[in-house]
Amino acid sequence: MSGRRSHPRFVVGVSAEAFLQVLRDVLVERADEHEIVAISREPAAIGEQLKLDLADRQHRFVSSVCVLDSRPIAIDGAVFYRLRLKPTAGSR
Repeated sequence: MSGRRSHPRFVVGVSAEAFLQVLRDVLVERADEHEIVAISREPAAIGEQLKLDLADRQHRFVSSVCVLDSRPIAIDGAVFYRLRLKPTAGSR
């Protein structure tokens, strides 16, 4: 037992910058060059930066978007969120 309390129990390392990517499915209600409206099971924070990846059998469209609004709506007794998204610079 001697010396146990004096031994280091943990080391604080150098912090690293990282990001977390959470994928969520959305239903795009409407879209144009100025705004995209999508329905999601999860809310989003206003101002949050997201990447929208739309695909069908022949095409794929990836766009960086900013959340303008996130409001709860009821669909068939379940709570969803209508997200208003604005394409941002750097969209492809």
